Amino acid sequence: MTASRAEIADYVRARREAAGLTRAELARRAGVSEALIQKIEQGTRQPTPVALGALFTALDVPVQAREHAATLLQPELLSFGTDFTPPEPYELDFLRGLPHPACFQMMPTVDLVAANDAYLRAFPGLEPGDIILEWMMLDPRAREVIEDWEREAHFMVFGFRFMAAPIHSPERIAAIIERCSAAPEWERFWSTEVSPADIERRPIRVRSPETGEWVSMHVQLFKFELPQRPWWIYSLVPVG
Repeated sequence: MTASRAEIADYVRARREAAGLTRAELARRAGVSEALIQKIEQGTRQPTPVALGALFTALDVPVQAREHAATLLQPELLSFGTDFTPPEPYELDFLRGLPHPACFQMMPTVDLVAANDAYLRAFPGLEPGDIILEWMMLDPRAREVIEDWEREAHFMVFGFRFMAAPIHSPERIAAIIERCSAAPEWERFWSTEVSPADIERRPIRVRSPETGEWVSMHVQLFKFELPQRPWWIYSLVPVG
């Protein structure tokens, strides 16, 4: 079984089980055969984009995971690599010009490529070059500045678990896991699923570095299109 097929198999099975669906129930919702779902989950059948799209729609899979699956099925269509590429000066000017916390990050570890001052103030201890997943799990300040730390950390671990293998080397993944396993919650986050209802992004509450009060913020993720980049823009905008 190829690594990409194994990852898709694990992801479909995990999403189905988290949704509390049997293979037969998922088959009815997606309009595919139960036998096909069994073969996909066992890794003996590579799903077609159409079949996988139907399953993802039935499981309410978010767009980030859909795009990741597309790169697994057709990696040759990527027009850029996944290695780190330093931002151009004009890209950093754009980032610094944003008034609210924002950064460039590479999924799914999440590597912090660059950040504006508002982001660095909001999340103390993070600097460009750091791995946000490690900061989330190991830096006590993460729990102090993110109100629903447990939900956000679990979501981040879940994404790393299912999306890291095709992107990062086994050695890098193992090193990150070894460091993060020092957190008492790591094993529980790693071995449990995120419910479909928790996948949808909703406002998070972040402690204001100026006032110390909790501020509700919309989470927004954007991809570079021209020129294309392997990182995402992560942005927080105050609600209202």
